[in-house]
Amino acid sequence: MTAAGPVAEVVIAVHDARRPVGRAIGSIVGEPGAGRRPGAPARARVTVVCHNIEASAFAATVERFADADVRWLELHDGIRSPAGPFNHGLARAEAPYVSVMGSDDWFDPGAVDAAVRHLERDAPQVLVLPLRHQDGPPMANPLSRRGRHRRLDPVKDRLAYRTAPLAFIDRRLVDRLGLEFVPGLRSGEDAPFSARLWNFAERIDFHPADPGYVIGADAAVRVTTAPMDVEDELAPYLGLFAEPWVAAMPPSRRHALVVKTLRIHLVGGLVRRAEADSLGPGEHEAYRSLAQAGLSIAPRALDPMSRRDRAILDLLVAERPAELGALREAGRRRNRAGRADRLLTRDLRHALDRESDLRRLLRYVGWPH
Repeated sequence: MTAAGPVAEVVIAVHDARRPVGRAIGSIVGEPGAGRRPGAPARARVTVVCHNIEASAFAATVERFADADVRWLELHDGIRSPAGPFNHGLARAEAPYVSVMGSDDWFDPGAVDAAVRHLERDAPQVLVLPLRHQDGPPMANPLSRRGRHRRLDPVKDRLAYRTAPLAFIDRRLVDRLGLEFVPGLRSGEDAPFSARLWNFAERIDFHPADPGYVIGADAAVRVTTAPMDVEDELAPYLGLFAEPWVAAMPPSRRHALVVKTLRIHLVGGLVRRAEADSLGPGEHEAYRSLAQAGLSIAPRALDPMSRRDRAILDLLVAERPAELGALREAGRRRNRAGRADRLLTRDLRHALDRESDLRRLLRYVGWPH
């Protein structure tokens, strides 16, 4: 990287002229008249991909950042998925490091400068960004080892729990690993991208006490959180488990990936549907298929699950399928479980397994570190 060009490039996908994309841009390049020096070498560039909408819809924002390193592109594919515009922008990115951002999101003050300093000084292949929800505290995701800021391990530092690849990534690594968001998916399009990134990058750094990335809550409905069929919700993870490169990973990495997927995406989704009384026969079979697919590549994935999660998963994987009513009731009971059922495993020998909920709780002490 040279002083003549930007160190990092952030690709922002926007599909609606009502989105506060100017806030996102300003958090990267600075607001006009707020410390940005016209003509000064840019540390970061922004590429905005207008998805199924004309760039002219953002004319005021284009003018507002006319003197900054902001590029506006268009993609008209007619597909309601963030994968297309992110892939389009990443393919055209030119800076040594690249990242993606939703149009409702932004960086904390000083986050981009801090990231660029780490990139220039340490040259990691991946710099994971600290994360928080709007008006919320820093998220312990990934829940890395205490004091471990450089050369993270995908298993020991629990990288599987960061599904979204919110990080600055060496462009050469993107090309070498063939990283892309799964075209056409409304949600989960980033799951294979992230899993491959965390498990095949050779140098991943993370400084959780730094200012970081903020997930905005302004939009009434985000593309990735709109209601969808269970088949669409689970398709990314069924596809991920079927990838030959996943099957070829070391057992510990497959185990970590499957435990996280069953705990967060299967159990979490099933409980939401059970509580909304929308868990039907088709959904039951879809969740059963995902559980079976996960256990086929990580046979011990149920061992570190809490008792409350095992109550659901055991019903799904039983040789004789459970009655739908029993599965609904198990889903409804999960969030009412007592502390022991939330933290302890069915076989206490696994209570302190690296992937157990009790082990996760013990790591929260003193976060961030």
